[in-house]
Amino acid sequence: MRIFWVRLERKLSRQGAIGSTAILSALAVVMAALVHLVLYIDGAKLTRPAFFHIVIETLTVAVPLILYSRYAIAQLKKSRRQLAEMSCHLAITVEEAEQANRAKSTFLANMSHELRTPLNAILGFSELMKEQSLGAIENPRYLAYIAHIHDSGQHLLGIINDVLDLAKIEAGKMTLDNVKQFELAPVISSSLAMLKSLGEKFDVAVCNEIVDRDILFTGAERMIRQVVINLAGNAIKFTPPGGEVTLSGRKRTDGSYDIVVRDNGIGMNEDEIARALMPFGQNGNRFSGHHNGTGLGLPLAKAMLELHGGNLVLSSAPEMGTTVTMTLPGSRIYFRGRAAA
Repeated sequence: MRIFWVRLERKLSRQGAIGSTAILSALAVVMAALVHLVLYIDGAKLTRPAFFHIVIETLTVAVPLILYSRYAIAQLKKSRRQLAEMSCHLAITVEEAEQANRAKSTFLANMSHELRTPLNAILGFSELMKEQSLGAIENPRYLAYIAHIHDSGQHLLGIINDVLDLAKIEAGKMTLDNVKQFELAPVISSSLAMLKSLGEKFDVAVCNEIVDRDILFTGAERMIRQVVINLAGNAIKFTPPGGEVTLSGRKRTDGSYDIVVRDNGIGMNEDEIARALMPFGQNGNRFSGHHNGTGLGLPLAKAMLELHGGNLVLSSAPEMGTTVTMTLPGSRIYFRGRAAA
């Protein structure tokens, strides 16, 4: 039976709308006649008038239905072809975009030496001149210019480092180098100490409420330090004067450990949270002009944390502040003397 319907479908597909309708109508008439014979098998005869009545009734019902069905099938086939073409084009577009993104990331990752070397020279020579190590500079304006050169070079180097680190992660070239076991609390304390001047500049208090002093973490200390600096620094920049940024820690039942950065700043809605987690994504607000930035702080922190097997979660509401939770995986967390089971 299945073979019959397959062959019928092939035959119908080679016919036009009129031809396929004629074939299906003839089949409908034959089936109607057979049904009539079955129902009246007890002796009733299929007379010529009765047969014509069956034909007319069958054609009246079957032809419109068959025509509409063939039209619907044709439209479905056309839609399926269009969908297949769109899927093919989309697959090609996605592949081209991924290749372009990989090429971009690879290019930026390979620019590390070319960009950092001249900047380090600028920073080194300007530092020597600023300290007047090789002799006094009599004109004070030159000293001010040198200080500006040095500060601008440091700012530019920081941006380049962020871009290159993110590019390396996207290109799959970033690895956990210099992995070791270290105490978590001192790293967090020293990271916040580096942000002291930033807090004073924006008149924002930074409080460290992490009391767990016996926790050890296995990972890249430089990256964890940068994650803390990025998260706390972002919170400071987007908190009004007189506000507060608080760091706290909590152990989870699965052995992982949360470091929570909470502020009472301007907050974000859901769309702004999604934008803030995208590379180079920056939200426009009344604080936008108060600081320079590339929009890489949160994406880079998230990427570095995920390299360690952790994750980053943001929760926020406009004018209600923001809470950022960085979760360190239990597989890398140890209590002094025993694993954090």
